Amino acid sequence: MNEPEMLVEPINLFEPKHVKSFNSMRQMLTLATLGTCLLLGILGTLLFDGVFSSNGKFWGINVAIFALLLVVSLLLLRKLGQRPLSITGYVLVVSGLFFTITMAWRDSLILNGLSLIGMLLTINLAFTLGTRRKLQPRYVSEALFDLSWSTKYGISSYYKLMSQDVQWKEVQRRWGAEGRAVLRGLVITIPLLILFGLLLIASDARFERMVYDLLDWGFTPKKVTQYVVIFILCGWAAAAILRGGVLKQGLTLNQDYQKNFPTWTLGTIEIVMLLSTLNILFLGFIAVQFSYFFGGDALVQSLEGPTYADYARRGFFQLVTVALLVITLLLLIHWLHKPSRRLGKKLYQLLAIIMVVATMIIEISATHRMYLYTSVYGLTELRFYTSVFMVWLVVLFVWFSITVLRGQQARFTFGAILSCMVFIGLLHVVNPDAKIAEVNLARLQAGQRFDLSYVTSLSADAIPTLYAALDNIPKSKNRCQDLWRNLKSHRVLWVEKDWRNFNLARHEAWKLLSSPSEPKCQ
Repeated sequence: MNEPEMLVEPINLFEPKHVKSFNSMRQMLTLATLGTCLLLGILGTLLFDGVFSSNGKFWGINVAIFALLLVVSLLLLRKLGQRPLSITGYVLVVSGLFFTITMAWRDSLILNGLSLIGMLLTINLAFTLGTRRKLQPRYVSEALFDLSWSTKYGISSYYKLMSQDVQWKEVQRRWGAEGRAVLRGLVITIPLLILFGLLLIASDARFERMVYDLLDWGFTPKKVTQYVVIFILCGWAAAAILRGGVLKQGLTLNQDYQKNFPTWTLGTIEIVMLLSTLNILFLGFIAVQFSYFFGGDALVQSLEGPTYADYARRGFFQLVTVALLVITLLLLIHWLHKPSRRLGKKLYQLLAIIMVVATMIIEISATHRMYLYTSVYGLTELRFYTSVFMVWLVVLFVWFSITVLRGQQARFTFGAILSCMVFIGLLHVVNPDAKIAEVNLARLQAGQRFDLSYVTSLSADAIPTLYAALDNIPKSKNRCQDLWRNLKSHRVLWVEKDWRNFNLARHEAWKLLSSPSEPKCQ
């Protein structure tokens, strides 16, 4: 859906600076955008006050509120500029709000980090929508260019908004009289306000206490520095989004931008040598893995061979890394390979398919290793998230085969980004820390190895699961009492309570652990 004609003409990023004619409506919109960025910076200092404190978490509903204020500002300014948001734009807005809301939903630091990645991916897609007018298929090289340029654009937006977009001399010439009148009013009003205020304070002790309490903001050098840093960061983020989303300044791409990328290529001979050699290596590795599958536990735990720990721990993470490198290598080769004949293209497709299949079999081996390792040592965050990452890589391999190997490589990038965002959203629904707690509690019920300290060190997301299991834990070896004792010292009880850092998972965990009635262990 194409957007209507915009109020502000775009500026080509690659053209030299030029003198712009003064447009009063455009300058009003630009000044309104600048004022909104400054206001959001001030509101950010109120929402994130104490974010650098060491006595608790300050990421919660404040992130969602700031994002909502930013979105409302974006919509109002676009309405002022007569540029309604497209359907695709609204979808991106909803996506961005979802990832900010998850900061007030889950407590896991890893999930919060993934939410941040989801926000950045959404912003990158919004940048692409602004520069290309639609989320059209992109090559990987184009996506990398968009990522690079959106980063530069975001860093420079605050400065360019104030120094280039606002024509200060023209603004002063046209509206300087009103500005000077406001300044004169401040010069007259402030001294008189102070004078009469001091007289009234001196006349009544109760009024004096009220004024002092009102003005006692507890400013210290450290506090002032914190406010300044938060103000700059929040205003900067607002400027990066609003300048592109409202003013559309600097979002016109030169069609020859791909010339900035390397033009060197690889021939068919080099490609065949590289992929054939790696395929032989992978097939040899797979042949060894089949001996583990059919040899059973006796081979895996044999004295002459590896133990379970060696077999699983030494292999899983390396094999996941192999899969990541393979997908990167195949994309890079496809970009550099410019076959002069159809035979070269067919050879690349054949060898790439063999490598994809071999890598998928290697991933099965990695899954087998993780199953063995988890069955003996339990589940941890690292093992869980790495396993999910492996599943995502499998999805990428399937998507690579459907798109790139069928000559539709431009569709690969958007699918990869979208799948990443979907996986992050699903992780929040699944609640990994609760699943990790469930798996390890099942091991405790079965009398297997159970790491009490690790399970109770998980985030507040796992506490409802652990609390619900207390009544079902056998009294033998006092495991129930030990678990309850560790939960009662969980860090969630020491987080400073403030409406700005409200988090649903932390709130529910705090209610459970603060209950005066203790669970009855069997």
